[in-house]
Amino acid sequence: MARPKTDSTVLTVRVPVALEQRIAREARRRRLTRSEVARAILEEGLGDGGSNLASEARRQSLLASRRRSDRDTLRFMTALADTTGWRPQE
Repeated sequence: MARPKTDSTVLTVRVPVALEQRIAREARRRRLTRSEVARAILEEGLGDGGSNLASEARRQSLLASRRRSDRDTLRFMTALADTTGWRPQE
């Protein structure tokens, strides 16, 4: 009997034992399979290409920059923001 066709594929990845244990622990915490947790972590790390998130952030920034009180708030938040390790989507 043939397997049903899906839009997914199998990816085999070799990871250190400590990382596998962390994934397993997170899977138990979330009550998901290790595969589901690994997929979610990969999606978070790779994102969706950044187009939707970047355009929404830009839209909100433009809206907020039109009002003086919002501009002051944005300056305050920018001054306090911890951008360590952050880099813009390309």
